[in-house]
Amino acid sequence: MLPHRTRMSPDDGTDRQTETEPLEYDLWRWHTEGEFPHDQPAEQGYVHIGMYLVWLIDVDMVDAGWAGTDGVAQGVASIRERAGSPCALRDVTDGRLASDMLSTEGQAFTGAYYAPEYGYVRDWNRVFGRAAAHYAVPGDWPTYDRIGPVIERRYHEWVAAGRPELMPMPRLLDILLRFARLRQG
Repeated sequence: MLPHRTRMSPDDGTDRQTETEPLEYDLWRWHTEGEFPHDQPAEQGYVHIGMYLVWLIDVDMVDAGWAGTDGVAQGVASIRERAGSPCALRDVTDGRLASDMLSTEGQAFTGAYYAPEYGYVRDWNRVFGRAAAHYAVPGDWPTYDRIGPVIERRYHEWVAAGRPELMPMPRLLDILLRFARLRQG
């Protein structure tokens, strides 16, 4: 997966490499627009993003230049010390998780694991169940203490599999094969 999108030249549409923009893996407003639960504060739409970003910070998979910028540096230091909320970077990042925030390794792993309904989202829903579906998972350190080890395990599985573009999900494949066999009769 490429970490940046290529923007076509506005002149004639033929120049392939005029400008690149960061690839957005997730964005807070994608969750708060549309069918977001009315009984939840909008900040809840960022919790899963914030927890993933905390893990990336914990394992040094954020871009050093991004982590050192004004506003971000304080939030990163706070997260490393567990001095504030794990979601402390929400306002500084505009609620986004994007390739320009991540190291090369962070981009590669996030591209493989953060795919919707496949990797991280699936693990998040499995760990937090109904609360995840209703955006009711607290944005606190006990939440991170539950999801962090799952992300860590997935990272090691990804490395062991040779760093593929998509995260290997053998259990998902087994389920699909069993379903296909049942249908065949």
